[in-house]
Amino acid sequence: MRIIGVTYINYMVRIVRKLLVIALVFLTCVRGEAQQKKAIRQENKAFEKALNSVESQDYLKAISLLEEIIEKSPDNTAAYLHLGICYLSANATADSAIYVFKEGLAQLSAEEQYDILGQDFFMALGKAYQVALEPDSALMVYSQMLASIPNMDKDFEAEIEHEISMCDNAKVFLANPVELTIVNLGKKVNSKYDDHSPLVSVYEDKLLFTSRREQSKLPVLNDGQYPEKVYMSHGDSASWESASALETFFRNFEHESALSLSADGNAIFIYRFDADGGKSIYMSLMENDQWSNPVKLPYPINTDAAETHASISGDRSTLFFTSDREGGYGGIDIYMCKKDAYGRWGEARNLGAAVNTKHDEETPMIHPDGATLYFASEGHNSMGRLDVFYTQMNADSTWLLPVNLGYPINTPDDDFFFLPTLDKSHAYYASAKYTDTYGGSDIYKVEFDAGFEGELAVIEGEVSDVGAARSGSVRIMVTRKTDRRLVGDYRPDKNTGKYTMFLETGHEYEVEERVEDKVIKESELSIQEDMKYIAGNNVLSFDEIRMDPPLKQIIINDQLVKEQEQFITELNDEVKTVDKPTFYTIQVLALKHKPLFASLYLKGLNVNDLKSIKCKDSYTRYIYGSYLDKKTAIEEREEIMKLGKFKDSFVRRIDEVDELKEHPVL
Repeated sequence: MRIIGVTYINYMVRIVRKLLVIALVFLTCVRGEAQQKKAIRQENKAFEKALNSVESQDYLKAISLLEEIIEKSPDNTAAYLHLGICYLSANATADSAIYVFKEGLAQLSAEEQYDILGQDFFMALGKAYQVALEPDSALMVYSQMLASIPNMDKDFEAEIEHEISMCDNAKVFLANPVELTIVNLGKKVNSKYDDHSPLVSVYEDKLLFTSRREQSKLPVLNDGQYPEKVYMSHGDSASWESASALETFFRNFEHESALSLSADGNAIFIYRFDADGGKSIYMSLMENDQWSNPVKLPYPINTDAAETHASISGDRSTLFFTSDREGGYGGIDIYMCKKDAYGRWGEARNLGAAVNTKHDEETPMIHPDGATLYFASEGHNSMGRLDVFYTQMNADSTWLLPVNLGYPINTPDDDFFFLPTLDKSHAYYASAKYTDTYGGSDIYKVEFDAGFEGELAVIEGEVSDVGAARSGSVRIMVTRKTDRRLVGDYRPDKNTGKYTMFLETGHEYEVEERVEDKVIKESELSIQEDMKYIAGNNVLSFDEIRMDPPLKQIIINDQLVKEQEQFITELNDEVKTVDKPTFYTIQVLALKHKPLFASLYLKGLNVNDLKSIKCKDSYTRYIYGSYLDKKTAIEEREEIMKLGKFKDSFVRRIDEVDELKEHPVL
């Protein structure tokens, strides 16, 4: 299985290279005296040919060769190891791999089972049990290794302990699956080859993806597939037209894969080969309904290290990308880079230990809300290899601890490149683990909850001076009035001067159009709840909803201000003396970290009666309903208990919850 260069076989290829010489010596020593030299040479040649197929990822060919070797020489122990590896990598059932691993281990003596070849057998068997969703069986294998292998290398011991940790995580997630529906996008999009890396704009009117399908002039590679190229399909989330190749990106016969698409759909990031043989991140812009020739992004984004993925924020001011450059936390880390007032990329900054680990982090995708980052990681509480996580940015640009999206989005296999839509009600995703694939990995739509509605409005605008936009120094600065937080630093399209804003509903905003540091235009926006974006419509025009800012008061009557303050103080004192009726509510849930898809946890309740409250103790409490007497609240709790969950819910006074709020009600 190959998905954008990250493969299940990464670990296994190291085994192949390590055993390439060992296996041949093993065969010659064990069986040389029992067979003629000619037969040994022929078998060794066939084994080398099979290993070459494994290394080139032509697993089906390797399986055929290895099965033939085992049929002729059933005591060829090393062949069993590589056959099991190929079964896993070719998306055959994990049961087949488990069977051949056990057959191979049975040929080793008790002492040999804990030599190099035996250790690799046990590691492969444990991983096969993980892929088969049998974490308890995998735990038995890993625990036996820790207890039985003498003088174990510290790095190898740490690797086993990491696998044990992932098995423990898998047990939790498998016992608590996320409710969702996964739908294959069909044969107009998918092919019998690997199709992956789905990209959609916020309007969901075009789908871009990477495919290794057959295309004229492209050569077939050793693994039986063709070089990665970018394809596009038009349509909507319900139906897509037949995909066609984007000829602009067919520069050569090398791999060229799509990484991400800007929220407005007018910029695409590409991973491609450099002229000197290196690999870097490139960007192409939509100009006159055509994609421009991709341009390599400058330093400090691209360096001599490996930069493998990139995603740009909705305002086009911040790029999130991955790199294995020096100074990180280990492996591949996620970095961010912001544009300055002149449109130049500033210093690259590592996202820090809250996001990055000593393992690999990959495929960051920033949501149009500018605060939610999806990414894949082998660390944190992964249930096996790469899992999809999300984290959210705090006001001070630090990050919350990542949340695993759970099973079945994540499995003990590699899971990554998860692309949620604007309202987060569904997402696009590539996988080869489902039975309805057309061949290789396919692109799927993941539907979380049909009743989920987003909270973002989409506003399109255009700068006053299109000529100035071409310099890259025009910025649209958006500040939320309630907390004075800068929520957007939008960079308009250099050719058209247009921009698209993504703003949370229920707030008022101050909008400044700046050229470098000079403010040339000020406006205000009031984004009401009914302005939220709904797929297919509700795109707002900035000019239609903008308001001129109120005139600034030049002369302030100090005495009037004092009188007003005194009046407000006296009024508040009177309000406090008024007897308030006691209301009751049902607390159904309290979480330290607010889940991104809260509706999945609270499904079955009337959303109009639900309310989430952020409290001073860092918990988010979910309360349900408001009742004049405790008896009615208790009766309602008994009703919702019939849903089979919310066993920890309880009835409490609403004023008790108000006192816990970060900003309590007076």
